[in-house]
Amino acid sequence: MLQVHAGDVVADPYPHVVSETMIEPGLFARLKADFPDSSIFEKVSAETASVGSRAGKGTGFDVYRGDAAYDALIARSEAWREFDAWINSPQFVAKYQELFGSFADAMDIKADIGESVYERDYVEPREVLTEDEGFGERMFRLANQAVGGLRGRKPVQLFSRLDITRSLGGYAKPPHCDRPNRLCSLIVYFSDAEESGLQGGDLLVFKAKKEGPIRTASRHPAPDDVEVVAQLRPKANMGVFFPCCNTSYHGVTAVTSQGIPRDFLYINISGKSAGLW
Repeated sequence: MLQVHAGDVVADPYPHVVSETMIEPGLFARLKADFPDSSIFEKVSAETASVGSRAGKGTGFDVYRGDAAYDALIARSEAWREFDAWINSPQFVAKYQELFGSFADAMDIKADIGESVYERDYVEPREVLTEDEGFGERMFRLANQAVGGLRGRKPVQLFSRLDITRSLGGYAKPPHCDRPNRLCSLIVYFSDAEESGLQGGDLLVFKAKKEGPIRTASRHPAPDDVEVVAQLRPKANMGVFFPCCNTSYHGVTAVTSQGIPRDFLYINISGKSAGLW
Protein backbone atom coordinates (compact mmCIF):
# COMPACT_ATOMS: atom_id res chain seq x y z
CA MET A 1 0.00 0.00 0.00
CA LEU A 2 2.74 2.47 1.04
CA GLN A 3 5.89 2.28 -1.09
CA VAL A 4 8.39 2.87 1.74
CA HIS A 5 10.57 0.60 3.87
CA ALA A 6 12.77 0.84 6.96
CA GLY A 7 15.86 1.50 4.84
CA ASP A 8 14.24 4.70 3.54
CA VAL A 9 14.10 6.34 6.97
CA VAL A 10 16.26 9.43 7.52
CA ALA A 11 17.07 9.97 11.20
CA ASP A 12 17.93 13.70 11.19
CA PRO A 13 16.54 16.06 12.42
CA TYR A 14 13.95 13.49 13.50
CA PRO A 15 13.01 10.15 11.91
CA HIS A 16 11.09 10.65 8.66
CA VAL A 17 10.58 9.29 5.17
CA VAL A 18 10.07 11.33 1.99
CA SER A 19 8.85 9.44 -1.06
CA GLU A 20 8.01 10.64 -4.58
CA THR A 21 5.57 7.70 -4.90
CA MET A 22 4.18 7.15 -1.41
CA ILE A 23 1.08 5.20 -2.49
CA GLU A 24 1.17 2.36 -5.03
CA PRO A 25 0.84 4.28 -8.34
CA GLY A 26 -2.14 2.36 -9.69
CA LEU A 27 -4.14 2.91 -6.52
CA PHE A 28 -3.08 6.55 -6.32
CA ALA A 29 -4.39 7.18 -9.85
CA ARG A 30 -7.75 5.69 -8.86
CA LEU A 31 -7.87 7.75 -5.65
CA LYS A 32 -7.05 10.93 -7.58
CA ALA A 33 -9.78 10.22 -10.14
CA ASP A 34 -12.35 10.05 -7.31
CA PHE A 35 -10.96 12.95 -5.25
CA PRO A 36 -13.80 15.15 -3.91
CA ASP A 37 -14.67 18.18 -6.03
CA SER A 38 -15.20 21.73 -4.80
CA SER A 39 -18.93 21.33 -4.26
CA ILE A 40 -18.34 18.51 -1.73
CA PHE A 41 -15.76 20.48 0.24
CA GLU A 42 -18.01 23.55 0.30
CA LYS A 43 -21.00 21.50 1.44
CA VAL A 44 -19.06 19.99 4.36
CA SER A 45 -17.78 23.42 5.34
CA ALA A 46 -21.34 24.77 5.41
CA GLU A 47 -22.61 21.78 7.41
CA THR A 48 -19.82 21.87 10.01
CA ALA A 49 -19.09 25.62 10.10
CA SER A 50 -15.47 24.48 9.62
CA VAL A 51 -15.27 23.32 13.26
CA GLY A 52 -11.89 21.66 13.80
CA SER A 53 -10.85 22.42 10.23
CA ARG A 54 -7.26 21.58 9.39
CA ALA A 55 -7.28 24.05 6.50
CA GLY A 56 -8.83 26.81 8.58
CA LYS A 57 -12.03 28.71 7.93
CA GLY A 58 -11.58 30.95 4.91
CA THR A 59 -8.33 29.31 3.75
CA GLY A 60 -9.58 25.91 2.68
CA PHE A 61 -11.85 22.95 3.27
CA ASP A 62 -11.68 19.39 4.55
CA VAL A 63 -13.60 16.14 4.74
CA TYR A 64 -13.10 13.99 7.81
CA ARG A 65 -13.96 10.43 8.62
CA GLY A 66 -17.30 10.75 10.41
CA ASP A 67 -18.63 13.36 7.95
CA ALA A 68 -21.55 12.30 5.75
CA ALA A 69 -19.50 13.24 2.68
CA TYR A 70 -16.71 10.89 3.77
CA ASP A 71 -19.17 8.02 4.17
CA ALA A 72 -20.61 8.78 0.73
CA LEU A 73 -17.13 8.78 -0.83
CA ILE A 74 -16.31 5.41 0.70
CA ALA A 75 -19.63 4.01 -0.49
CA ARG A 76 -19.23 5.10 -4.12
CA SER A 77 -15.47 4.68 -4.67
CA GLU A 78 -13.82 1.27 -4.57
CA ALA A 79 -10.38 2.90 -4.44
CA TRP A 80 -11.18 5.04 -1.39
CA ARG A 81 -12.94 2.13 0.28
CA GLU A 82 -9.81 0.01 -0.17
CA PHE A 83 -7.52 2.75 1.10
CA ASP A 84 -9.77 3.55 4.07
CA ALA A 85 -9.86 -0.14 5.05
CA TRP A 86 -6.05 -0.32 5.15
CA ILE A 87 -5.43 3.00 6.90
CA ASN A 88 -8.02 2.13 9.54
CA SER A 89 -6.51 -1.24 10.42
CA PRO A 90 -3.72 -2.85 12.46
CA GLN A 91 -1.78 -3.23 9.19
CA PHE A 92 -1.11 0.51 9.19
CA VAL A 93 0.18 0.23 12.76
CA ALA A 94 2.44 -2.63 11.65
CA LYS A 95 3.85 -0.39 8.89
CA TYR A 96 4.56 2.30 11.46
CA GLN A 97 6.38 -0.24 13.62
CA GLU A 98 8.41 -1.46 10.66
CA LEU A 99 9.57 2.06 9.85
CA PHE A 100 9.83 3.78 13.22
CA GLY A 101 9.50 1.24 16.03
CA SER A 102 13.23 1.23 16.68
CA PHE A 103 13.15 4.98 17.45
CA ALA A 104 10.72 4.71 20.39
CA ASP A 105 13.36 5.32 23.06
CA ALA A 106 15.03 8.20 21.23
CA MET A 107 11.67 9.91 20.66
CA ASP A 108 10.50 9.38 24.25
CA ILE A 109 7.38 7.41 23.24
CA LYS A 110 5.39 6.57 26.40
CA ALA A 111 3.10 3.89 24.94
CA ASP A 112 3.78 0.22 24.26
CA ILE A 113 2.63 0.22 20.65
CA GLY A 114 3.30 -3.47 20.07
CA GLU A 115 0.86 -4.46 22.81
CA SER A 116 -1.72 -1.76 22.12
CA VAL A 117 -5.29 -2.43 21.00
CA TYR A 118 -6.55 -1.02 17.69
CA GLU A 119 -10.12 0.32 17.50
CA ARG A 120 -11.40 0.40 13.92
CA ASP A 121 -14.77 1.94 14.79
CA TYR A 122 -13.62 4.90 16.86
CA VAL A 123 -14.04 8.28 15.13
CA GLU A 124 -12.41 11.34 16.70
CA PRO A 125 -14.98 14.17 16.69
CA ARG A 126 -14.27 17.54 15.13
CA GLU A 127 -15.03 19.32 18.38
CA VAL A 128 -11.83 18.13 20.07
CA LEU A 129 -9.59 19.54 17.34
CA THR A 130 -8.90 22.91 18.90
CA GLU A 131 -5.95 25.17 18.17
CA ASP A 132 -5.23 25.66 21.88
CA GLU A 133 -3.87 23.01 24.20
CA GLY A 134 -6.73 21.26 26.00
CA PHE A 135 -6.85 20.53 29.74
CA GLY A 136 -6.06 16.83 29.27
CA GLU A 137 -3.13 17.61 26.98
CA ARG A 138 -1.75 20.16 29.44
CA MET A 139 -1.99 17.76 32.39
CA PHE A 140 -0.27 15.01 30.40
CA ARG A 141 2.52 17.39 29.35
CA LEU A 142 3.16 18.54 32.90
CA ALA A 143 3.12 14.98 34.25
CA ASN A 144 5.45 13.87 31.46
CA GLN A 145 7.93 16.60 32.31
CA ALA A 146 7.73 15.78 36.03
CA VAL A 147 8.33 12.01 35.88
CA GLY A 148 10.61 11.98 32.85
CA GLY A 149 11.86 8.49 32.02
CA LEU A 150 10.60 6.94 35.26
CA ARG A 151 7.24 5.93 33.85
CA GLY A 152 7.09 2.59 32.06
CA ARG A 153 5.40 2.09 28.71
CA LYS A 154 1.82 0.82 28.74
CA PRO A 155 -0.55 -0.37 26.00
CA VAL A 156 -3.07 2.19 24.78
CA GLN A 157 -6.16 2.26 22.56
CA LEU A 158 -5.22 3.27 19.03
CA PHE A 159 -7.25 4.58 16.11
CA SER A 160 -6.54 6.26 12.76
CA ARG A 161 -7.55 9.47 11.03
CA LEU A 162 -7.77 9.96 7.26
CA ASP A 163 -8.43 13.65 6.53
CA ILE A 164 -8.97 14.87 2.97
CA THR A 165 -7.98 18.53 2.70
CA ARG A 166 -7.99 21.34 0.14
CA SER A 167 -6.04 24.43 1.19
CA LEU A 168 -6.32 27.72 -0.66
CA GLY A 169 -4.93 31.26 -0.58
CA GLY A 170 -3.84 32.37 2.87
CA TYR A 171 -3.22 28.89 4.23
CA ALA A 172 -0.01 28.63 6.26
CA LYS A 173 1.36 26.74 9.24
CA PRO A 174 4.10 28.05 11.57
CA PRO A 175 6.71 25.70 13.09
CA HIS A 176 4.93 23.15 15.26
CA CYS A 177 4.63 19.50 16.14
CA ASP A 178 1.31 17.68 16.12
CA ARG A 179 -1.04 16.94 19.00
CA PRO A 180 0.45 14.72 21.74
CA ASN A 181 -2.04 11.92 21.12
CA ARG A 182 -0.66 11.53 17.58
CA LEU A 183 1.71 8.62 17.17
CA CYS A 184 2.67 9.54 13.61
CA SER A 185 1.73 11.81 10.73
CA LEU A 186 1.56 10.95 7.04
CA ILE A 187 1.04 13.70 4.45
CA VAL A 188 0.33 12.73 0.83
CA TYR A 189 -0.13 15.36 -1.89
CA PHE A 190 -2.65 15.14 -4.71
CA SER A 191 -1.62 18.44 -6.35
CA ASP A 192 1.46 19.31 -8.38
CA ALA A 193 2.55 22.83 -7.51
CA GLU A 194 4.63 23.33 -10.63
CA GLU A 195 1.93 22.14 -13.02
CA SER A 196 -0.88 24.09 -11.37
CA GLY A 197 1.01 27.31 -10.73
CA LEU A 198 0.54 27.09 -6.97
CA GLN A 199 2.54 29.80 -5.21
CA GLY A 200 3.68 28.94 -1.68
CA GLY A 201 2.36 25.94 0.19
CA ASP A 202 5.76 24.26 0.57
CA LEU A 203 6.23 21.86 3.46
CA LEU A 204 9.08 22.89 5.75
CA VAL A 205 11.05 20.53 7.98
CA PHE A 206 12.63 22.32 10.94
CA LYS A 207 15.39 21.54 13.40
CA ALA A 208 15.74 23.12 16.84
CA LYS A 209 18.82 25.36 16.99
CA LYS A 210 19.57 24.31 20.57
CA GLU A 211 19.54 20.70 21.71
CA GLY A 212 17.78 19.66 24.91
CA PRO A 213 15.56 16.96 26.41
CA ILE A 214 12.76 16.03 24.03
CA ARG A 215 10.17 15.79 26.80
CA THR A 216 10.61 19.46 27.79
CA ALA A 217 10.80 20.93 24.28
CA SER A 218 8.11 23.34 23.16
CA ARG A 219 5.47 21.99 20.76
CA HIS A 220 5.20 25.47 19.21
CA PRO A 221 8.71 26.92 19.02
CA ALA A 222 9.37 30.54 18.14
CA PRO A 223 10.50 30.87 14.50
CA ASP A 224 13.88 32.17 15.66
CA ASP A 225 14.44 28.98 17.69
CA VAL A 226 14.36 26.65 14.68
CA GLU A 227 16.03 26.44 11.29
CA VAL A 228 14.77 25.02 7.98
CA VAL A 229 16.54 21.82 6.94
CA ALA A 230 14.23 20.85 4.04
CA GLN A 231 11.65 22.59 1.84
CA LEU A 232 9.38 20.34 -0.20
CA ARG A 233 7.16 21.47 -3.07
CA PRO A 234 3.83 19.59 -3.33
CA LYS A 235 3.84 16.98 -6.08
CA ALA A 236 1.21 14.37 -6.86
CA ASN A 237 1.81 11.22 -4.78
CA MET A 238 4.75 12.71 -2.94
CA GLY A 239 4.47 11.81 0.73
CA VAL A 240 6.16 12.60 4.03
CA PHE A 241 5.80 10.14 6.93
CA PHE A 242 7.19 10.67 10.44
CA PRO A 243 6.60 9.68 14.07
CA CYS A 244 5.44 12.50 16.32
CA CYS A 245 7.30 13.89 19.31
CA ASN A 246 7.99 17.29 20.89
CA THR A 247 10.66 18.08 18.28
CA SER A 248 9.09 16.77 15.06
CA TYR A 249 8.84 20.37 13.86
CA HIS A 250 7.26 21.13 10.51
CA GLY A 251 5.21 23.88 8.90
CA VAL A 252 3.89 25.24 5.60
CA THR A 253 4.82 28.42 3.75
CA ALA A 254 1.88 30.73 3.06
CA VAL A 255 -0.16 30.00 -0.06
CA THR A 256 -0.16 33.30 -1.94
CA SER A 257 -1.90 32.24 -5.15
CA GLN A 258 -5.68 32.48 -5.27
CA GLY A 259 -8.10 29.81 -6.49
CA ILE A 260 -5.46 27.12 -7.01
CA PRO A 261 -6.10 24.10 -4.77
CA ARG A 262 -3.43 22.45 -2.69
CA ASP A 263 -4.99 19.00 -2.24
CA PHE A 264 -3.52 16.57 0.25
CA LEU A 265 -4.25 13.89 2.82
CA TYR A 266 -3.35 14.19 6.47
CA ILE A 267 -3.28 10.71 8.00
CA ASN A 268 -2.26 9.60 11.45
CA ILE A 269 -2.37 6.85 14.04
CA SER A 270 -3.51 8.28 17.37
CA GLY A 271 -4.19 7.27 20.94
CA LYS A 272 -7.48 7.81 22.73
CA SER A 273 -5.49 8.93 25.79
CA ALA A 274 -4.34 12.54 26.14
CA GLY A 275 -0.81 11.84 24.98
CA LEU A 276 1.62 9.22 23.73
CA TRP A 277 4.88 11.13 24.24
